[in-house]
Amino acid sequence: MIKAVFMDYYGTVAHENGPIALEVVRRVCQSSNAESVEEVYGFWWKTFKEKLAHANGENFRTQHEVALENFRDLLEHFHSQENPEVLLERMEEHWCTTPVYEDARFFLDKVKLPVYFVTNSDDKYIYASLKKHDLHPEGVITSEQAKYSKPRKEIFLYALEKTGLKPEEVIHIGDSLEGDVKCPGLAGVKSIWLNREAKTVPDGVTAGENFDEILRILDAM
Repeated sequence: MIKAVFMDYYGTVAHENGPIALEVVRRVCQSSNAESVEEVYGFWWKTFKEKLAHANGENFRTQHEVALENFRDLLEHFHSQENPEVLLERMEEHWCTTPVYEDARFFLDKVKLPVYFVTNSDDKYIYASLKKHDLHPEGVITSEQAKYSKPRKEIFLYALEKTGLKPEEVIHIGDSLEGDVKCPGLAGVKSIWLNREAKTVPDGVTAGENFDEILRILDAM
């Protein structure tokens, strides 16, 4: 019996990208030898994810720490004279204020089960975002609390321990196949993939293209 929903936050409830994040990338592009905004964006996300993958367990570092190092590497790589600390301040503003998807807000209003956000985030970012958007989940589990980030299954094991729920009592919803389907699956938690771009759905994956569909899937369980 499903007793609760675990739910990704950035990319699922709140926009992963936004005007402030785009401004940061453009500033780097315009002040460097980069050929395009896409080149800067691609380098940023690739190296950021690689650094986060190593910042787990005994080697854990906050998103703030990892992002600052990543900005320094980004500026060095593209020979930009921008200030990494100033760029980080703007990116942190993005994480605290990025808009919420309207269908996600509708889902949170209508879902009958308690919702816990499970997110790769420092506490201060998501709590600032929740306050700004007046969202009130049952609970919040962050990588800062767990000392592990997706796609490591330990963040979901921590979430289960913190909530007192068993894997079979939870369904997870998120927009990333790796972080929100495969990862919780390693902890025994089933998932619904939020497939906003209508990509091909792999065999064995339950998916919905929007939260209206996901509500119907939950109601049928």
